[in-house]
Amino acid sequence: MTESNKTVLLKPATTIVHRWPVNLAEADIEDFKGAKSYATCNASLKNFGKARVSHDSVIYKNGLLVTDTLASAEHKSYYRFRHLVKKIITGKKISLPGNKKYLLVTDLWSVGHFHWFCDVLPKLLCIEATTHEFTLLLPDVPYIRHIAIDSLKLLQLRFEDIVLMKETEFYKARHLSYISRVSKTGEMHPELMKKMQQKFAGDNKPADKKIYISRGKAGFRKVVNEDALTDMLKHNGFEILYGEDLSLSDQVTIFSSCHTLLGIHGAGLTNCIFMPPGSNVIELRKKENSPSNVAYWHLADSLDHKYYYYNGVPDSEKPLVGK
Repeated sequence: MTESNKTVLLKPATTIVHRWPVNLAEADIEDFKGAKSYATCNASLKNFGKARVSHDSVIYKNGLLVTDTLASAEHKSYYRFRHLVKKIITGKKISLPGNKKYLLVTDLWSVGHFHWFCDVLPKLLCIEATTHEFTLLLPDVPYIRHIAIDSLKLLQLRFEDIVLMKETEFYKARHLSYISRVSKTGEMHPELMKKMQQKFAGDNKPADKKIYISRGKAGFRKVVNEDALTDMLKHNGFEILYGEDLSLSDQVTIFSSCHTLLGIHGAGLTNCIFMPPGSNVIELRKKENSPSNVAYWHLADSLDHKYYYYNGVPDSEKPLVGK
């Protein structure tokens, strides 16, 4: 694609209806019912032609912010003016070679495990036959270098090249394309998620491991009484793992043999992508009486897993998500 402003529909919107959590209690129906069904997005490949892009994956066309590239509409006022001025004044201007086609699929949130696997990779699966035509633009951060790029290799998504965008630089491309959302963050496109599951895990193999994925090394959102919990889990045959200790190949190998995954709401539960269909996903969560933290229900059900939840007793009134 070389024609500026041309848009190609990759995956039309469709309605998704999820199964209820296996152990749904009547008192918790309000937590889930508002998110039981939803429509995915019209995922499209958009060609902007000449445009600029910052390291945090925001596109400017003719000096104007392309709002579709924002992770959240709440960021609009900052990126519309302050961020652009900062980049123009202090950023090192980089002109990318004009004879290549560049592709952006990330946003500000894409440098985390959940968002990379559930927001970014489904976009790329929509163009898996033509990824080799593009040079992929990615943020230059540790997660991208150590996990995300490995995931592209495992999925056999090959690009002409990959450019890691640095925080101090502001990039200009002559032929820049962008893939819009497949679904809203926290919602899934089951067809694409199952395709990813198959590519990572392959044919079904015997899975009998029970794993507790701990956030003990994370900076926030932890199980307060985790020592007592893990002692009990060990007595019931669970392995205790920390996601930070595992390479991507380790994660794929370990979780493809996992039948039951337990953990608090957080990125570690994303590894259910590597588990064979029909496995169990158990989420420790906070009761919030609204469909605000149901992403792992959506993910587990999209992969044909059985989803269970347990409402813990919080030590804070702050919302679970993002705190």
